[in-house]
Amino acid sequence: MKPVLVAFVALGLASPILADPFAALPVGGAWRVTAIAGEALPANAEITLARPSAGLLAGTVICNQYSREVSAAGETLVVGGLTTTKMLCDVELFKFEFSFNDLLGKVDAVRAAGAGIEMLSGGTAVISAAK
Repeated sequence: MKPVLVAFVALGLASPILADPFAALPVGGAWRVTAIAGEALPANAEITLARPSAGLLAGTVICNQYSREVSAAGETLVVGGLTTTKMLCDVELFKFEFSFNDLLGKVDAVRAAGAGIEMLSGGTAVISAAK
């Protein structure tokens, strides 16, 4: 009698491995915003972005301080409501502050871009930042 080799294959339902929406946005990371909606910031328009803790984005936007809660829903980044100071800034720079605050609230993904990051909304880069 010849031996018979019988192979058993176990089929299991594996849950999909989800991409980490925070991979390019680690806790403790800090960046300087370089462009908003493709428009480079002028030298006197300082906007910073940091992730001081797991559930928070914070920084400086022109002459104000801001913070927003941040979380994940699967592979999607979820940016919460804006908390900000209300200092009166250079009127010429208000458009950058308003645009940044608006677009940051619409960000749903972040990807590494060279030495910095790009924040995306619907697949389009809306905020670019560098280390």
